[in-house]
Amino acid sequence: MNDVEAVVRRFRDAGLKITPQRLSIFELVMKDRSHPSADDIYRKMLEKHPSISFTTVYKTLQTLRDFGQIIEIIIDPERAHYDPVVTDHYHTFCSKCREIKDFLPNPVTKAVPVGPDNGFMVQSVQVHMKGICGHCRD
Repeated sequence: MNDVEAVVRRFRDAGLKITPQRLSIFELVMKDRSHPSADDIYRKMLEKHPSISFTTVYKTLQTLRDFGQIIEIIIDPERAHYDPVVTDHYHTFCSKCREIKDFLPNPVTKAVPVGPDNGFMVQSVQVHMKGICGHCRD
């Protein structure tokens, strides 16, 4: 079963309808690794579904986030971005070109003393580094 099929099943199990618009949003979000914002997704959806509303896109993204199918990244001061990779990984954000990129966890960050030993259960981790990418520095 692919990611889109899993999302469709989760929506149906929750009693939510699978409209052509929602299905297109699922397909785009699950394949797009560029960390798009809701506005980015909305603009792409208008090409295929000219009558789609921003509210439909936004509510679908929030439901996908609530179901654990995507991560909402709060790194850009202007808007939230979305990531279909829900396994532990971190992000860099270029304050000039606004590009977000993934990077794998650094072993040092895994050494933070939290977990069952001190009674704190980690549910998610988001680490963001802001700066200027190599392309923008040149």
